[in-house]
Formats: sequence, C-alpha cells, structure tokens
Amino acid sequence: MQAEGIVRINADNNQEEHLRNQLNSGVVPDGVDIHCLAGHDYCCIVELPMGILDPISPEQVMQCQSEEDCTALCRLLPPTETALLDWAINLMADVVQHEHLNKMNSQNISMVFSPNVTRVC
Repeated sequence: MQAEGIVRINADNNQEEHLRNQLNSGVVPDGVDIHCLAGHDYCCIVELPMGILDPISPEQVMQCQSEEDCTALCRLLPPTETALLDWAINLMADVVQHEHLNKMNSQNISMVFSPNVTRVC
C-alpha cells in the first residue's frame, strides 16, 4: 500500500501475464512486484462481464444524496456485486490511508476505479 502510484502505475505486461498464469494454476509466487500484483487485482474488476453497479439503474445512482441513500441502494445489489463493491471500497480506503507515501488520494483512486464500476453509458 505504500508504493508510489499503486494501482495507477502499470507493471510490465510479461510480468502480469506470468503472474496471472501462476495464480490460475494455484501457485502464489514470492517476490512479485507490487505494481504487478495491484495491476492484477485491478484487471479482475476491468474484466468482469458487467460493472459492479450495473444491476442498479443510472437514475437510481444519480438520485443518491446521502450516505444513507447509498447504503439503501447497495442493498439492492445481488450478493456477488455487493461483495465485489465491498472489496473494492475497502481496497480504495486502504490505499488512500497511505496517501502520504503512495500519492494516491481519494480523487486519484476514484479516477482509476470509477470507469470500471459500471458499463452503462
């Protein structure tokens, strides 16, 4: 979480492919570059067949005006999307806690993740 530009800086494509192959075969490699590992986690969200918030209409999302509204709306999500959203929010919060080291504030992290939370345009 302390690496500068975590999630924002891309790792070498060959490294990412090698990591993916190892993880897909059940091997957790040692000494993986943190940007490679963070990139893998990010790709897992990007490669989802639909966005995490896609089960909710854009109109419903735009009507949220408070934390309570957002909480109520999230309760409408199916269990898988709820779990993914919870994981992504916790990951983003963890990254932002180390902003002084990684230079990833809430605006930076939201710019990285938000385009992939929904596929509805």
